Amino acid sequence: MLSRFRAVVSLSRGVVACGLLVGLALSAGAALGQQPQPGRETQPRRAQPPAAAPTRSMVVPPGATPQLGRAMVPALDETRFVPDEVLFELAPSADADAVLRRYGATLIARQRFDLAGVTIIRARLDAGRDLRAVLLQMGEDASIAGAQPNFLFDLQQQSPSQTTSPQRGLSGAVGGASTASGSTSQSTLPTLRLPDSTPVPRGLGATRRVLPPQYVVEKLHLPEAHKLATGRGVRVAVIDSGVDMEHAELKGSVAGYLDAVDGLATPHAHGTSMATAIAAHGELQGMAPAVRLLVGRAFGGTQATANGKSFQILTAFEWVAQQRAKIVNLSFAGPRDRLFAKALAGARQRGLIVVAAAGNGGPKAAPLYPGADPNVIAVTATDAEDKAFAEANRGTYVAVAAPGVDVLTAEPEGRYVFSSGTSIAAAHVSGLIALLVEKQPELDLDGARKVLAESAVDLGSKGRDPVFGAGRIDAQSALARVLPVATARP
Repeated sequence: MLSRFRAVVSLSRGVVACGLLVGLALSAGAALGQQPQPGRETQPRRAQPPAAAPTRSMVVPPGATPQLGRAMVPALDETRFVPDEVLFELAPSADADAVLRRYGATLIARQRFDLAGVTIIRARLDAGRDLRAVLLQMGEDASIAGAQPNFLFDLQQQSPSQTTSPQRGLSGAVGGASTASGSTSQSTLPTLRLPDSTPVPRGLGATRRVLPPQYVVEKLHLPEAHKLATGRGVRVAVIDSGVDMEHAELKGSVAGYLDAVDGLATPHAHGTSMATAIAAHGELQGMAPAVRLLVGRAFGGTQATANGKSFQILTAFEWVAQQRAKIVNLSFAGPRDRLFAKALAGARQRGLIVVAAAGNGGPKAAPLYPGADPNVIAVTATDAEDKAFAEANRGTYVAVAAPGVDVLTAEPEGRYVFSSGTSIAAAHVSGLIALLVEKQPELDLDGARKVLAESAVDLGSKGRDPVFGAGRIDAQSALARVLPVATARP
C-alpha cells in the first residue's frame, strides 16, 4: 500500500498537587466569534500569556497515557501529536478568551462536532509552553470540560520507492517502502508501480490496458456477487488523503468532496487507491462499482509523509455524516483519541457502519486506533494464498481479514500499482458491506459484523483468533445471508 500506519493510567489529585501545577489568575475577556463551517477555520486571535509563566515538566512512566478527569495527557514516549496545539471543550458558562489567556494560547478554530456531542476549541500554544504541563493544568481546571492533544494518524498503505517486488517480477516496475505506523523500521513489503502499457484495441475505437489479473476478483467471488448487488444507491465515505476523481476507474463515482486540510483537493495515491478498491468500474473491478463515494480529505503532505490530525479527521467525519453516508472507511491508524472515540460511538448510534484498518505495526505492536475501538469493524490483511500480512497488528479486536497484499489498484494520473497493507483490506470490507446494505438497508454495525463473521472463510486456528479474526471475507457467501432463500439459491 502507498503509506503506512502506527495505555491509560490515572494521576490522582495528590500527585498533580506535588509541585506540578501552579495556580494562574483568571482574566475576563470577550466572547469568541462566530463558529466556522466544517472544513473552515476562523482567523487566529492573539491572547496574552500570563506574566513569567514557567514551562512545567512532569514524570510519567513510558508507555502510559495519564488521563485526568478532564484531560488526556500523552506519555513521555508518545510523539504522535502536534506539539504546540491543544484541543479543549469549555465547561458551561466558562469564558473562552479568559481560558486562552490563562494558558498562553491563540485561537485557531472553534467548531461543533455533533457526533461527539461537543464544541471544540483548537488553540496554538505560545512558544515555550509545554503541552503536557498545560494538559495537566487543564485536567484540574473547572473551566475545562475536556482537553487533549491534536493527535497525528498515519495512512496504512505503502509508499513507492526503488525496490522490486519479489512477488511481481514485472520488467520496468518500481516497488516501495515506508515507515509503518507503530514501527521505526523501514518496510520491505512488496509494492510496485506498473510501467505505462500500450493500449490495445477493444472494438469500435475503444482501447484498454493490458493489466495483470486481480486475484481479489476470483478469491472473493465478485462476478457471482455482482449478479446480486453492486452497491447501487449506497453512500460510502472515504476519510483519507485526496482522491483523483478523474481517474478512469472512478469517473462519476464521487458524489461529494470535502477538503478539511487546505481546500486544494490535491489527488494522492493512498486515497485514490482506497476509492478504487471500493468503486472501480474501468479496467479494474471494485467491490461495489455502483456506490456513491463521499470523499473527506483529512490527510495532507507528500506521498511518503502524509498524515492527518484529530481536528481534520473529526471535521471530515462530521461532514460525511451530514451527507448521509452509511459506511465510513478509515484506512489509517494512530494513538487512542478520546474525542474520536466519542464521535465513533455517536456514529454507531446513528446507524453508520465504520470500517477501519487494524494497523501495520506488526504482530507485537500495541493496539492501533481507530481499529481497536469497539465501534468499528477492524480489518487485517491476507495475501493471494490466504496467509497473514506479515506487518499487520494482531489482537482480539481484529474482526475479519480481507485481501491486502500485492493488490492491483489505481493511483493518480491514470497509473496502476500493486499495494500491500491493512488499508486496502479495510477498503475491500467497506465495499462488501455496501453490497449487503443495498439488499438490507437497515443493516447496522452489529448486523454487518455478524454477517461478515458467519460468512467468512475460517483461517488459522479453528474459530476466531487474533491473527485473522473470524476469517477472510467472501462476497458471495456474505450476500447469501442477507437475501431471501429463493434469491440466494443459484
